[in-house]
Amino acid sequence: MHRRAHSILRGEQGLSMILVLCIGALFVALSAALVYAASVLTANANRQLLEQEAYQLATSFSDVLEGELNNKDSSFAKFVNEQFMFSQSYGKDIYDLESQPKEFAWKPKGSQPDGGAEAITVTLRRRPGDGADKLNQTANSTSATDLRNLLDTLEGEDRKGMAIVDLQLDITVTVTKNGESFAFTRTYDRTVKYDSDGSQAKSNKKFPKVYYTINDSTTEYYRISDLTFYAPGVGEQTIDDKNIGSNRLTFHCDTSQQPDSITYTRGAKQSTGTTQE
Repeated sequence: MHRRAHSILRGEQGLSMILVLCIGALFVALSAALVYAASVLTANANRQLLEQEAYQLATSFSDVLEGELNNKDSSFAKFVNEQFMFSQSYGKDIYDLESQPKEFAWKPKGSQPDGGAEAITVTLRRRPGDGADKLNQTANSTSATDLRNLLDTLEGEDRKGMAIVDLQLDITVTVTKNGESFAFTRTYDRTVKYDSDGSQAKSNKKFPKVYYTINDSTTEYYRISDLTFYAPGVGEQTIDDKNIGSNRLTFHCDTSQQPDSITYTRGAKQSTGTTQE
């Protein structure tokens, strides 16, 4: 009887030892899981902090470029207006197709202060604007009065040139910091005006940048009064109710020359996102 009781006690002690070992292993596993979860959360928090810093740098640099863009004397505005938004070398027909991207990238030299970027890339893209079709329009009317009102609308208030959103510009700033990259894009509507005062074309040979062709000819006529047009070497032609039906006028902006005024305003499109190195 004594031996049997002793055997039972030894068996219970063995079960207790197994139970203690299992519970210990469970605590070890839980501790490891907590350590892993904490390390993952810390890594994600650090990455989000780096992303936020890269975002702040990208948006701040984008704000600087926006100010430069509307300063016609800045080197950035001169490049954009006189080359990128003007030359076909960045994409065949300026008013037909989106351009090829133009990228500027550099890495700052030497050690960087806290908060500094390792690299900044600026990418430009150009596309036709919503008003590109207004650069050339056929003016059809059934009376001289209606035609005059239509031409006044095309040429703009006081015949100073109609405001036209001829192109759109994307500026993407990509900032890299500590291996994290963030891209920020703003889209701008470019509004232009072309001089339409043709009164000087006849008097002093100073030709405006808005002209008309009549019946699809190639001769450039300048509007010197309400419905009187003048072409150098050809003379004047007046449109009235008697001949309006036999003459079709087409309004043109001379896009081979720089516009008389250029302004940029933010469009609806704006995007942000991280990029992987």
